[in-house]
Formats: sequence, structure tokens, C-alpha cells
Amino acid sequence: MGLTTLDLVVIVAYMASLSLIGLYFSKRQTSRDEYLLGDRNMHWLLIGGSVMATMFSTITFLSMPGEMIRYGIAYFSGALAIPLIIPVVNRVLIPMLRSLPITSAYEYLERRFDVRFRTLAATVFVFRTLVWMGLIIYTCSFAVAQITGWDLYLTIFVTGVITTFYTAAGGMRTVVWTDNLQLVVLMGGAIAVPLVVGFSLGSGPASWWETFSAAGRTHIETFSWDPTVRITIVGTIMAQFFWNICTHGSDQVAVQRYLSTPTLEAARKSVWVYVGLNLAIIVLLVLCGLALFAFYAHQSSSSPQAFQQEIAARADRVMPLFIVRELHSGVSGLVLAALLAAAMSSLSSGINSVSGVVFSDFISRFGFFKHKSHTLAIDKVISSVAGIVGVLNAEGIAVTVQATDWNLVEMTSRLNHIFVGPLGVLFFAGILLRRAGKQAAILGFALATLVSLFICFGRGWFGMEKSVSFLWVVPIPFLLGLGCAALCAFLFAPPDKEAIRSLVAGGQRTS
Repeated sequence: MGLTTLDLVVIVAYMASLSLIGLYFSKRQTSRDEYLLGDRNMHWLLIGGSVMATMFSTITFLSMPGEMIRYGIAYFSGALAIPLIIPVVNRVLIPMLRSLPITSAYEYLERRFDVRFRTLAATVFVFRTLVWMGLIIYTCSFAVAQITGWDLYLTIFVTGVITTFYTAAGGMRTVVWTDNLQLVVLMGGAIAVPLVVGFSLGSGPASWWETFSAAGRTHIETFSWDPTVRITIVGTIMAQFFWNICTHGSDQVAVQRYLSTPTLEAARKSVWVYVGLNLAIIVLLVLCGLALFAFYAHQSSSSPQAFQQEIAARADRVMPLFIVRELHSGVSGLVLAALLAAAMSSLSSGINSVSGVVFSDFISRFGFFKHKSHTLAIDKVISSVAGIVGVLNAEGIAVTVQATDWNLVEMTSRLNHIFVGPLGVLFFAGILLRRAGKQAAILGFALATLVSLFICFGRGWFGMEKSVSFLWVVPIPFLLGLGCAALCAFLFAPPDKEAIRSLVAGGQRTS
């Protein structure tokens, strides 16, 4: 079964609705504060949904069921860490960042250290986000091309152009509203797959779990001192915890949303929404993975061992192939729209955040453009350019994927999480280590970056027999970098006490 006219109508209607939302909110764009932060009065429920939709891209939508089918249930144990981020984000990070009149998260680093730290972090963010956007566009386009038979590069172009159009036109309000619309569509797609499998097989999750368990996919290793062991419970929990706290504190994509709420309390509520939605979607994707494995195991005429090898080899393609071959007319269009939704949500957020950082941390900060009457137009131009660069990056990502044996989960971690830990070191050193001055912070960042690069690419660079597990890409660099900064804080001169006292007092007033 292929896509029908009804499926195409669903997809076109979805794309048109996003563009219309962008045009509607474009009429309200009268200032940079409105364009980048929604005039700082966005509802906490919408912001929580927007953060979730942004963090939850097509990569996650496809990679989690694929990871489960290929390697088993172990990776999902990281969900246990998600509620643990709430006290760190709500009591440490958000109060400090919201205490300052900032648009970009990296303005904090200039106030805490100096302008060079702000420029360094902003540069890393822009580079990392453009790579992330390329990953998202490629992953989505690859899945859509698998489903429809459309040309991969044409799909990349169309997806990128439409998302760039409505994001550049409507700013933060468009991004937040479309994020929430896309989240609804995404959850609908995640619900459709297990429902269809359940009706087809006449069975439910308990039966699927038995099939999954019989194939040895439910074994989980609790911990190992060997860092090359791919998945352990401790490793996944640490990976999720440290990725989340670093991202929520040092990634403009997340910080920009918390700055868009009217009060500190509203920002804190949005974190609870994010956590709740995150856990709900993980449960849905676990059901998708179980359902798809059971469905194809039931259909297979091969021996159990041969089947496991066959489905593991195409794990990341199982979801899109199921969509096009097994779902009914209209439902296929809905789930395809969900794939597009996941990609376009993250892509639009990346475009909007890059625009804010490039203008605030480079153009405005260094006085490259002084005519305030045209600043909004410059933001829109930057948004458009960011979208175009993201589209161009997708082709390079395609080449990288073909040259490795990484699945989508591992590819994302090794390509996109390189600087998550190092950036986290700068912010947490600034917030937690009052004695830490410029030298301590930069040495911690440098060590974290070197360790992160070694974990990501050490096997290829040094001819190692095995790679260090991708789970440690964020935790180990962050902990070593922050430890280095703490040690160096006692070896170098401390920062100005009055400046630190002023920043801390600001954070305490808002907490």
C-alpha cells in the first residue's frame, strides 16, 4: 500500500496550516522582544509543550523505536532520570538566568566572566545548532523518501524552505504555537502505530512483551566499569540527567523559551509540563517499538535467529516502512505529518534561536548594525539564512551516515552532543563556583572539549578496538571539566567579589 490522494491531502493541509499560522503572527511583529521572546508573556503551558516539541525531533521519533528493535529495552531506562532534573533546573538555572534582562543565554557569561566567553559560547552554539538542524532535516527527509519514494534532496529542500518561511515570518509566537500543534500530531502518530498493530494481531502490550523478551531484548546490564559497554542502566540515567541539565542551562533553544514567560513561577511550571510530556511520549514510543517488533516477528517465516538479524539490520527503517505498507489511507498521511511535525518543530526553534544569538551576541554586541529601526528585518534575514544553511548541512550528514555503522541514536550523540558538556561547564562553573575566574572556567571548558572529542571519535583517531560508549559523551566531559574548574579556582586569582555578589543576589531575589 502506498500513499493515497487522501494521505497527500492531509499532508498538504498540514503544511498549509503552518504557513497560515506564520502569516497570521507576522502582523504582530513590531519589535525584537516580540519577535524573539513573544513579548515575554507566553503561557507556561504552551512553553512547556514547545520545549518538549523542540527537544523531541524526528531523530527521536524514529530512533527510539529503532534503538529498541535493534538493541532492546535498556536505553529507555534513562527515563528514570528525567524527573530528577526539576530541582536543578527550577532552583539553580532558571532563577539565575531570569534574574538578568537578557535575550541570549550567553549574555550571562559576559556578565560573569567577560565578552570573550560570551562570544565563544555563542559561536559554539551557532555551529552546533546548524549541525543539529542538518541532522533533523536529513533524518526527516530520509524517512519521508522511504515512505513516499520521493527524491531525498527534493524532500530536504521542500521541508527546509517551508519551515524557514513560517519561522522567519512569524517569530517566537509562530514557533511556540506550531510546536504545540506539531506535538499533538506527533503524539497522534505515536498512538496510531500500536493501535493498528493491536487490531491486526488481536493482541496487546503483554503479548508483545513476551515476544520481545523471548528474543532476549529485555536484558539490561546495570553497570560496568568498562566504558566501552554500549548500554547500562547507570549510563543511560547519567546521560539523560546531564544532557538535560546542560541543555536547559546553556542551550539558547531551551533558555529562550523560559525567558519568554512572564514570571519565574510560570517558567518553573513549564519545566513540569516538559517533564510530564517527555515521560508520556517515551511510553508511547516504547509501545511503538514493542508493537513493531511483534508485528514483524508474527509475519516472518525465518527462524527466530535469522529474523532478529534481519530486523536489526533495518531497525531505523522499520517505522517508515510500516507506515507506508500497513497503515490505512489517511492514517499514513497523519503519521507522515507527524514525522514532518517532529522535524519542523525542532528546525523552526533552531532557526529562531540562531537568529537571536547572531544578532544579540555578534551584530548588536559589537556595533556592526546601529540602526534600530531595521533590526527586526535583520532578524528575519538571519532566520532565512540559518534555514538555508541547515538545508545545505543535511547533504553532508547523509555522507557521514553512509560512512559509519552508527544508528540514529548513536549518530545524534556523537555528532550533536560534542559541546553540550563543555558549554554546561561554563554555566555551572559561573553559577556554582564563586571562586572560579576566567582561567578556571576556560581550562574546564578546554578539558571537557578534549574529552568529548575523544569519546566521540577516539576509535577512528587512535585506532582503538572499541569506541567509548556514546552514553558518556555528556556526563564524563561535564564532570571532569567542572572538577577541573573547581580545582583551578584555587590556583588562580578569584573574580571580583562585588560582581559575583551582584549576580548571586539577582538570582536569589527571583527564586
